[in-house]
Amino acid sequence: MRIRFTRAGYAMAAGVAVTAMLGLSVASASAAAKPDATTKCGKSCTDVSFVNPGKAAILGVHEGQQTYNNLVRLLAGSNGAVKEDFSEIHVGKISSIYCKGPVPFRGSVFTARQCQLLAIAGLSGAPTFQLAFNPNGGGPQTFCIGAWDNTAPLADGQMRLVKCGVAADTVLIVTTHLPTGKVSAKGSYWMINGASDNFSNPLVATSDGTYPSDPRWETAVVNGGKGVDTQEVRLAKGPF
Repeated sequence: MRIRFTRAGYAMAAGVAVTAMLGLSVASASAAAKPDATTKCGKSCTDVSFVNPGKAAILGVHEGQQTYNNLVRLLAGSNGAVKEDFSEIHVGKISSIYCKGPVPFRGSVFTARQCQLLAIAGLSGAPTFQLAFNPNGGGPQTFCIGAWDNTAPLADGQMRLVKCGVAADTVLIVTTHLPTGKVSAKGSYWMINGASDNFSNPLVATSDGTYPSDPRWETAVVNGGKGVDTQEVRLAKGPF
C-alpha cells in the first residue's frame, strides 16, 4: 500500500522534544543565534557526510540560496562556507514527537498508516531531527532538507529545501538497523526520509560516491544483511 500525501495537508507538529542521542548535536533556543558549519559555530552545527566518498564532503545548499525547492548538494567541506550551515531542530524520538505506537500524536506529520509501518519496522524508538538551513546563524530556519512536493516516490528523488515541520519528508530518521539488516561501517547510519511508504526498505540518503554531486533519496540496498557505503552517513558536530 503506497502512501501519497501533499505538504499543504499537514499542520506543524504541536510539540518539540529536545534530547541528545547518538552523538548528534542538540538544537536549542540559543542555537538560532549561532552559525553552523562555519568556524564560529563551535558545537552548534551538524555536518552530514557519506562513508563514500568520505568526510571531505558535506551537505550544502546550491549557491547558498534559501529558496523553496533549491537543491541540496554534496560539496567540499569548508569552515567558511555558509551554504553548508545546518541546524538540528525538532530533535527527538519517533515515540516522543510523532507516534504513540501505531497512533499519531495530535498534529503529527505522520499518518496512522505510517506510524503503524514505523512500529512494524522497529523504528518507534529511533532518533529523528530536521536539518534547517541556517546560513551564518541568521535564520529564520524555515527551510529544511526534504524532497520536492513530498509525494511518493518523492518526485525526482533529489534532496531539496522545503518548509520545515509541514510534512513528513523533512523528518530525518537515523538508524543502524532495519528489518533487512544493519549498516556496514562503524559509526555510520542510514538517514531515512520520513515520507517513505515502506519503512522495512525505506528511502534513504544516497550518494553516487563523488563530489560535488547531487545526493538522492533512494530505496535502501542491503546485501548479505549489510548496507552499502554510498547510503550510509556520518554525523559530526561542527565546525567542519
